[in-house]
Amino acid sequence: MALPSKIYLDHGGTTPLDPVVLEGLTTRLAWPLGNPNAAHESGQVARAMLEDARRSLASALGCTPESIVFTSGGTESLTLAVRGATTARRGRVLITTIEHSAVRTAAEALKTEAEFELDLLGVGSTGLIDPATLREALHPETRVVALILAQNEIGTIQPLERLVPLIRAHAPRARIVVDAVQAFGKADLHFLTSGPSAVDALAITAHKLHGPVGIGALFVNRPLHAWAKGGGQERGMRGGTQPAVLAWAFAEAVRQYALDVDAAVRIGALRDHLVASILESLPGVRLTGEPSGPSRLYNNAHFCIAGLPSEPLVNGLSSVGVAASAGAACSTGKGKVSPTLQAIGRRETEGAFLRMTLGRTSTLQDVDDAALRLVEVVTRLRQTYSKRTS
Repeated sequence: MALPSKIYLDHGGTTPLDPVVLEGLTTRLAWPLGNPNAAHESGQVARAMLEDARRSLASALGCTPESIVFTSGGTESLTLAVRGATTARRGRVLITTIEHSAVRTAAEALKTEAEFELDLLGVGSTGLIDPATLREALHPETRVVALILAQNEIGTIQPLERLVPLIRAHAPRARIVVDAVQAFGKADLHFLTSGPSAVDALAITAHKLHGPVGIGALFVNRPLHAWAKGGGQERGMRGGTQPAVLAWAFAEAVRQYALDVDAAVRIGALRDHLVASILESLPGVRLTGEPSGPSRLYNNAHFCIAGLPSEPLVNGLSSVGVAASAGAACSTGKGKVSPTLQAIGRRETEGAFLRMTLGRTSTLQDVDDAALRLVEVVTRLRQTYSKRTS
């Protein structure tokens, strides 16, 4: 029996490498490059590649090249930004209840290692932050505020153009850290790197934009205190030999994404078509998060499907060639509803939770086939689980 065609709808977890990036990466990995911190010619070629990538990313973010610090990815960027924001032994750190696990872990480290008070900011039923609630949570001793711009599971986009000035006004000593890992390339970030809404640190990564895993970056507005100093690379904020070829691949992936000028409209239309097809074809299905529009990532669809648990649904889809997830990759497989879903009031008893995220490689055929296969899998599983409970 022929295997079903593969439909990849987990671009929120990671994205396939852009063919141009893959070709260039393969070629450059074969070059006899040196350490970019070495004085000899091979090292200087690597240094030039690294700095070209830094300038390219700075241009995409609307900041100076000196503001870009290379890291190994989103988790390291967020950890460095939160833990490196202050050397104070006391104070308060404020994060939302829908942050990435890297932010939660780093904030908890400040609580246990530096005697910080950890304040958790709740969100509404669609994941949006209420400005009035944020205002009440701010404190004169708040030293770090971490906010996720585009939520990685449910796709909700926060109105940071309104929230950042509020933080500056009521917690003037706070360093503001933004998780832009999902938003980079899909939303304009220039207002967060310059002007009155500029933040202190902003995390991005390559593999959400058809670049390689293993390379990320931080926009840094004010110096951070390194927690891995090493040889003092990256202006003393992140030690370790920089991977020049991966930095090139990151910058090239961003460039290729930007060249696809119709991506947002095309992918957004496919996502809307997918959502409409599923809601029309399956009873007992609800969309989680904000509706389609400026407050939701254009490639994100997240559903609650009554009558069955999440893990069998994801496995069932995989068996018919559809790659999707029950939530963020960092929380999948832990046997319970994720902290983000709990924060917006969702419970395991409601049914299965399914995230489908599209990308530049997604097609109308993919979306139509995925919707049909989802209906087949859900129908079969509901019959199975109804027999168990009858």
